[in-house]
Amino acid sequence: MPDLENLDLAINNLTGSIPAGIWSLKKLQNLFLFANNLTGHVVVDGALGAVNLVAIDLSANHKLSGPIPEGFGLLQKLQILHLYFNNFSGEIPASIGRLPSLNQIRLFNNRFTGVLPPELGQKSPLWDIEVDYNEFTGPIPEGLCDRGNLDSFTATDNLLNGSIPGRLAGCSTMKTLRLGNNHLTGEVPVELWTAMKLEYVELHNNSLTGILPTTMYRNLLSLNVENNLFRGSIPAAAAALQKFISGNNNFSGDIPASLGNGMPLLQNLNLSGNQLSGKIPKSVAMFKALTQLDLSRNQLSGEIPAELAAVPVLNALDLSSNRLSGDIPPSLARLNLNVLNLSSNQLGGQVPAALAPAAYGRSFLDNPDLCTSGLGSSYLAEVRSCASGSPAGSSSSGVSPGLRAGLLAAGAALLLVIVALAFFAVRDIKRRKRLARGDGWKITPFQPDLGFSEAAILRGLTEENLVGRGGSGSVYRVAYTNRYTGGDGAVAVKKIRTSAGKVDEKLEREFESEASILGNVRHNNIVRLLCCVSGADAKLLVYDYMDNGSLDGWLHGRRGINAGQAMSRARSARGVAPALDWPTRLRVAVGAAQGLYYMHHECTPAIVHRDVKTSNILLDSEFRAKVADFGLARMLAQAGTPDTMSAVAGSFGYMAPECAYTRKVDEKVDVYSFGVVLLELTTGKAANDGGEHGCLANWARHHHQSRGSIPDATDKCIRYAGYSDEIEVVFRLGVMCTGASPSSRPTTKDVLQILAKCAEQTHQKCKVEGGQEYEAAPLLLQQGSRRKQLSKAKGCAEQTHQKCKVEGGQEYEAAPLLLQQGSRRKQLSNAKGEDDSDERSDFDSIV
Repeated sequence: MPDLENLDLAINNLTGSIPAGIWSLKKLQNLFLFANNLTGHVVVDGALGAVNLVAIDLSANHKLSGPIPEGFGLLQKLQILHLYFNNFSGEIPASIGRLPSLNQIRLFNNRFTGVLPPELGQKSPLWDIEVDYNEFTGPIPEGLCDRGNLDSFTATDNLLNGSIPGRLAGCSTMKTLRLGNNHLTGEVPVELWTAMKLEYVELHNNSLTGILPTTMYRNLLSLNVENNLFRGSIPAAAAALQKFISGNNNFSGDIPASLGNGMPLLQNLNLSGNQLSGKIPKSVAMFKALTQLDLSRNQLSGEIPAELAAVPVLNALDLSSNRLSGDIPPSLARLNLNVLNLSSNQLGGQVPAALAPAAYGRSFLDNPDLCTSGLGSSYLAEVRSCASGSPAGSSSSGVSPGLRAGLLAAGAALLLVIVALAFFAVRDIKRRKRLARGDGWKITPFQPDLGFSEAAILRGLTEENLVGRGGSGSVYRVAYTNRYTGGDGAVAVKKIRTSAGKVDEKLEREFESEASILGNVRHNNIVRLLCCVSGADAKLLVYDYMDNGSLDGWLHGRRGINAGQAMSRARSARGVAPALDWPTRLRVAVGAAQGLYYMHHECTPAIVHRDVKTSNILLDSEFRAKVADFGLARMLAQAGTPDTMSAVAGSFGYMAPECAYTRKVDEKVDVYSFGVVLLELTTGKAANDGGEHGCLANWARHHHQSRGSIPDATDKCIRYAGYSDEIEVVFRLGVMCTGASPSSRPTTKDVLQILAKCAEQTHQKCKVEGGQEYEAAPLLLQQGSRRKQLSKAKGCAEQTHQKCKVEGGQEYEAAPLLLQQGSRRKQLSNAKGEDDSDERSDFDSIV
């Protein structure tokens, strides 16, 4: 292979070390070995002969180690050096900093140490430098932008010290500067605040000082200076700013009265832990995109502005630990808040009834003059009842506390005697009446104006209403008559009995805390938890009723919530249960991914489901997917078992490997489980159906690595329907989601991007009428020249054809390089149009 110019073996599951002979190929220009399983040191024997190398990409092998070969510093034509997501160590050779053609160097997520070469950028036309998540020390090189090309410099999570160089701060081409989580000190150069092209600035968790200008430059989209020593006033205007995080600094003075007008596009505003004073400006009503507002731990005074209710998408509001006074505006109840904290203020009056459910049980602590009445009075911690007329412990009459206590004791004794005399005579009658009325059960509502009572729920828990039974409880379909409108309604009720018969107090608190969070989640792809009904030895979780049951029921014929009824209707009409066609399966996948994306990326705090599986993905009458359950049932079912960790959740076949050895899990466990769901949708196999490989995820990985035929692995009901390219993409995405290492899995954002793109392509094919040829799959979805002919086979006789339209959400771009196995990176120079989003995922790194 002496004439070889391009060697692209990326994403091929290669193992072993990189052959030393590769570095002697004199005409080699492009070497792509990323996303394999290569190990060991990169060894260059003798003189490096591949002097024509333009691009080296060894990223995302995870186990390549050792130092960067000194020979790389001799590659005068080298433009791209990608070594990220590996285990490289040592210092960067100084010669790398002197390469005359280098424009991209990405070394993040390794174990590099030492200082960044001072020469870096002085002679190289660098436009992209990413060295975050290493152990670099020393100062930031001053000449990073000397050639006038620098677009992005990210060095978060290192040990860098010293100040930010003025030459870097004044870089006129730079759009992204991320230096968070270092040991930087000193005053931020004023030039940084006049660099007109900057869009993303992250300086959090350092010891930087300085004053922010009154008006920020027009292109700034995100600014994070949290946990520093900044002082002065906060800016009054930043026309394009979407994220402003400046908590735990020394900002002081009033919040600018025109803030809402000056920052109209803000989505996240955090000014907590400063010394701000004065009133909350009424211009907050101008925030139309704000989802999170945190003004806690300041010295704000005055009333809470009722104008906050005009912020249409606000879901997290924290005004705690201030000096706010007056009544709580009733209009705040119009907001769909997942988080509300008004504790430690000087608020008075009555808590609005709509803010009194258990979801906000600890939102009003340390406000002595607040009171509550009605149903909510039993749920709000440390808030007295308005009926008492005075705070707990005070006296409003002339009767002394001692005398009052004596009278109460005497009355109680007399009442006890009367009850004891009557008890045995009426015991059986009371027991029957108590059961009939539902006494002993407590309802905790999570939605306003429930149209049913606990008695209506209890009456519906009969055998004829049973629609499902699982390891953690039974599920009932309970019909009721709405007590407000008189109309008919139905809910799904999961009845959970604990193994010990009674839920202990600690688990009870954990359950109610988690249930209150989930009860306030608002999303079209998440089943609403309406309320919880608690008894002595069981709990009832009441959800919206889903007409088409669970995805598990449709894929594998097992009964879920009403799946039995839906499928029995299909059997009576056709003789067998229908199969879901591919457009419907993909629509379900997109919907479930949208629900998980909301929980992982838009909820504060983020919610990890911990038990994603097909039986917890429910389908409404339009086959819209809704994520359900959230492991609450499992938490209760394990109560009273001393050797069981209540925080562990998951089901065999769906549980990520790390769940076996740690309880510190993150959203990547949901990504793993959802990857199994994708494999079920494409293969028709169950999660535990892996044959000799144990589970479906292991079988699919082995099938993919051994280059088995994906069409042969596809569910027969969709195999010949004309969507082979899209099915293959989703299968491969499922394999990537079920990677053994959490860092190798994509985020839910990445998963949603790919699924949405596949859904768009499927939708285009659905528009073609019968007899016409389907549109060819675009390059994004192709793997060379496979399957250009379209099978005319009819597929399953009972295959249904549901709507192809994918509802809701914005259009996402897919990352094409994941989906191809042909030549991937044929355009190597000046690819400056990369995504500058706030989060760079593992998936983005691989592609």
